[in-house]
Amino acid sequence: MKSVSLRDLVIGEDPVLLATALAPSVGEMLDGAKRAREVGADCVELRIDRLSKVDDVAKLVGAADFPHIIACRTPQFGGFFEGSEEDRIERLVAASRAGAAAVDIEFLAEPAGRDRLIAAARAERTPVLVGYENMQETPPLETLIEGIEAVAALDPDLVKLAVRAQSHADLLTVLSATLRMRVILDIPFAAIALGPHGAPSRPIALALGASFTYCAVEAGGAPGQLTVVEARDVLKTVSVERWSCSSS
Repeated sequence: MKSVSLRDLVIGEDPVLLATALAPSVGEMLDGAKRAREVGADCVELRIDRLSKVDDVAKLVGAADFPHIIACRTPQFGGFFEGSEEDRIERLVAASRAGAAAVDIEFLAEPAGRDRLIAAARAERTPVLVGYENMQETPPLETLIEGIEAVAALDPDLVKLAVRAQSHADLLTVLSATLRMRVILDIPFAAIALGPHGAPSRPIALALGASFTYCAVEAGGAPGQLTVVEARDVLKTVSVERWSCSSS
C-alpha cells in the first residue's frame, strides 16, 4: 500500500486515529484541535462548515501546524454549511492554496465542483481524500464496491467509505467491503458504519486493513462513535504485531 504524508504524519503504516474540530471561529477551531491532540488523536479533521468568511480558511490553515484534513460538509453529508456549492468548493480550493495538509470532498458531490477541487489540489500537490458516503443507509455490498471503484478512478490519495448501519447485518456488509477494499485500493482508506450498530466497525476495520478511522474527542458525541481513548484501547487489545499502536 502507498503511504501519504500529512505534515509529519504518515498514513498507510500504523493505524491513524482522527478527531474532528468544528466551530464558528478560527480560535475555537484551533482550541478544538488542541484538545483532540491532547487526548491522543494523530490527525484532526478541521471542519470549516461554520466559519463565517472564506478568508478565515487561510487563517486557519496558516495556524494549523499539525496533521489535518480540511472538510466542509453540507446537511446532505451530515454538516452545517448552507451556502452555495460554488462557495463550498471555493473554500476548499482556498484551503489547498493556503497549504492545507489535505482536503476532503465527497464522491457524490456535484461533479464539476468536485473535479475542480481535485484539479486545484493536484496543482498545489495537496493530498485529496474522496469519500463514498451515504448518511441514510447501507447499500448492498456490490453497490458499495462499485462506488469504491468509481472513487478509485478519480485517483485520490485517500479514500473513505462511510454509510449508516441500521442493523448488525449492515455492519457485516461494511466489514466485508473493507476486505474487498484491501484488494481494490493501493492507497490508505477508512471504512465506517455510522450509528450505534456500526460502532465496532471503526477498530475492526483497522484490524482488517483500513489505515485510519474517525473518533470523538469526548464521550456523548455521535451515536456509535468511539472516543480516541476508547478506540486506542480496543486496538491495543485486539492488535497483532502488524498493528502496533503508539501514543503519538
